Amino acid sequence: MSYTLVADVGGTKLATAIFNKEQQLMSKLEVPSDTSSREALYQSLVKSFEQLCTEKAISFDEISKVSIGLPGIVDIEKGIAVYQNNIPWANFPICDCLAEVFHKAEVKMDNDVYMATWGEYCARSFSKETMVYVTLSTGISCCTIVNGEFLRGTGLAGEIGFHILDSEGRTLEQTVAGPTIEKVGRDLLGNPEITLKEMMELYYQGNAIVGTILEPLIQAMVKQLHQMILLLDPHCIVLGGGFFNHHPKVIEQLKLLLQQSFAETPFAEKEQIIESSLNKGEAGLFGAAAK
Repeated sequence: MSYTLVADVGGTKLATAIFNKEQQLMSKLEVPSDTSSREALYQSLVKSFEQLCTEKAISFDEISKVSIGLPGIVDIEKGIAVYQNNIPWANFPICDCLAEVFHKAEVKMDNDVYMATWGEYCARSFSKETMVYVTLSTGISCCTIVNGEFLRGTGLAGEIGFHILDSEGRTLEQTVAGPTIEKVGRDLLGNPEITLKEMMELYYQGNAIVGTILEPLIQAMVKQLHQMILLLDPHCIVLGGGFFNHHPKVIEQLKLLLQQSFAETPFAEKEQIIESSLNKGEAGLFGAAAK
């Protein structure tokens, strides 16, 4: 029997899982990321893998593949975590390190958004379709697959957060990211402790102030999705990440506004290609298992 170990490594949490050879999820584990040092985070990863194997009475020799997703810039050919904002693995040869632990396993790695994208692509049984995955949480990014292959460009394709929205140089990420919305909400609501989750609860109750706060986010996302559809005419755009996974009503609102925008044009009804994530927060784990 052969098994696959996967990980989605982030600055806040470390999610790991074990899959059987049929790519069925057997068990998963989530722990806070220990970002105090390069070694501390690496040891947390290995210990998480050890715990999963022990729980299922599986030896390391039975692991045929280890696949991990990381934030930031990665060199998938050399297996190196090149640069990340929120984890201490700059120029870290993660694949070589894991290969020393799992001697019989093929070790793979990729950017975490790419892994999540692949998970959503496979969940839809796509093979030749064009699909864009957009993730929105503490930041925003996207990944595109065309004919079953990632559209990587020269290495930075999909970093839509840097898109400049106005003459003052304000970017898409500065407009739509969770921390920005939370900060603006705390100021306007006069509550320095309120969370984004609590703000969204007020939004669904019809709170006018929160509605005003979210309006720039919604308008910016409508424009971004509008451009994606015009540029790529994809078969599917998946909206995922912490924000969209928890707020499908916002997705429906985006689709409604796009419907109005595309009315009486050749792109009429193209808003229907926009979908919620199927794997939600586990998209990266399923994608890593399938790679």
